[in-house]
Amino acid sequence: MNSERVLSWDTLAPAARLQLLGNSFMRVRDGCTVMPLLGLPGAIWLYSLGLQPSGIPWWWLAALLLTAAAWGLWIWWQRDLLRQGGGEVSPKFVAGWLRRVQMLAAVYGAVLMSVVASAGPDTPFELRVVFICGSTLVVSAHAAHQSAALVVFKRFFFTSYAVSLLSVPYVFPDHWKYLLPMHLAFGVFFRNARISHQFFLSNVDLTERFRAAKGEAEQALAVKNQFLATASHDLRQPVHAVGLLAESIVLRNRDPALDATLQNLRQGVQSLQWMCNALLDLSRIEAGAVQARSQAVALAPLLREVAMLLGESARTRGLVLRLRPPPASARVQADPMLLRQCVVNLVHNALQYTQRGGVLLAVRRRAGHWQVEVWDTGPGVAAEERERIFSPFTRSAATRATDDAGYGLGLAVVARCAELMNAPLGLVSRLGHGSRFWLRLPQAASSEVAIAAPPASAWRGGLQGRCLVVDDDPQVAAGWQQLLQDWGVQVRCAADGAEALGWLAQGFMPQAILCDERLRSGESGFALLQRLQALCPDAALAMVSGEWDSPALRQAEDEGYLVLRKPVAPDQLHTLLRQWLPEESGLLSKI
Repeated sequence: MNSERVLSWDTLAPAARLQLLGNSFMRVRDGCTVMPLLGLPGAIWLYSLGLQPSGIPWWWLAALLLTAAAWGLWIWWQRDLLRQGGGEVSPKFVAGWLRRVQMLAAVYGAVLMSVVASAGPDTPFELRVVFICGSTLVVSAHAAHQSAALVVFKRFFFTSYAVSLLSVPYVFPDHWKYLLPMHLAFGVFFRNARISHQFFLSNVDLTERFRAAKGEAEQALAVKNQFLATASHDLRQPVHAVGLLAESIVLRNRDPALDATLQNLRQGVQSLQWMCNALLDLSRIEAGAVQARSQAVALAPLLREVAMLLGESARTRGLVLRLRPPPASARVQADPMLLRQCVVNLVHNALQYTQRGGVLLAVRRRAGHWQVEVWDTGPGVAAEERERIFSPFTRSAATRATDDAGYGLGLAVVARCAELMNAPLGLVSRLGHGSRFWLRLPQAASSEVAIAAPPASAWRGGLQGRCLVVDDDPQVAAGWQQLLQDWGVQVRCAADGAEALGWLAQGFMPQAILCDERLRSGESGFALLQRLQALCPDAALAMVSGEWDSPALRQAEDEGYLVLRKPVAPDQLHTLLRQWLPEESGLLSKI
């Protein structure tokens, strides 16, 4: 059975003792400083009344010297703390300074209570009473404020108590027999000091426990983020393969009775892909693995790309996704990858929680800024929930009954990406009527833009042409092979560079090349893609990666290569191949 922990000065760690000692030292220093400051106007007042106690000037001089000593000792203390440099505090260091502060507190107590003796027995009785009551009140006040280190207060208390006992017979020769028993009340001061000291101990103990718990939580979070960041590629691989295979199954189905079931399968896979992306991306951002690279970004092409990417998802949900693009000249200063992530997640979030009506993606000018807005006709967010709606795993009460409610990660990713770009993010909502999420970005001065506009298409037709896919995961390669063939594409899959070059040697000249960035053979996917580009100069190329960020990906994007991040949505893949490969105008996909 665990016994309750007993708190005392001796059980504290040296760092905690040092903290409490510094608190008491500061109170002693301030008390010493106040004595001559108040004593000077008090002495002037006495002399103006015609009272000239001979001991008052000597007492004031002693108080002034004590103040100088206290501040000199305090400066010494500060220098010693700086020499410690925030490192581990030694018990010897604490013990040495404890002795010095105790000595200062004892002298302070003696000087404080000697003010009564300095007045002498010849001053008016009322004035002597004021002196002894005033000094006693100071002792009482220090019982609460100086008791952080009780060992310091003990020296102050017993010294002041002894001086007071000794001075009473001298100052009150006619009344000392009655005043001495009243000193028993000093015991109440010491009792209060012990109670206050326990409060300080409890506060320090709770602080230490909080720091320990916070440290453990941060370490656990770091381990979790590190695991997800490291395993990102391996976690995305099966989700990517499932997405390709599920799309292929939907295309191959010829049984109308399975249409509804397969449609549910497709939506479930899409939700899994979004959830996987959100979880892994959030972990990488929180782990500090993502850095914002600000540049000029054209808004209109980016928003058209997002609308095209999520248009099919809106149609399958029976919703309307409308785009109100900005002028073609609209450019913002932002990280293109993070900005795209923000807009995609905001639109997807709106589609996810909207049951009827639609979603509007629009842009407004706001005082030298462009404000990207996503409007929806969903259930809205209650006022008391808006402060935490951007926190991980947080969903509004109005959306918890939604079948496809997710886990509240999409908006958390938006908040982290916006924070990295220093872009204000906000929400306006009416419960039961819908919401408007907005992201405000500064207007870019540069005319160089980071994103080009992909041409839109009104329908998804079959494809034709030749595509080479380099991926060493058998399941993923099977997904690529099956889906591209269903779209009418002649596809060859290779597990490494040697196999890819073998297909070229056999006369297969691809019009599009998709190459995974990380190959199990240790071969660089980016280096292989550059080699294939030299051999197939007319082919369109893209790197496919299960990672958010890496030196190879940054280099590929800087050199103008397209980078697709797994899991790649089939809609996005079809849109891309439609740009690169010719379409069969007579063949429509069954979607």
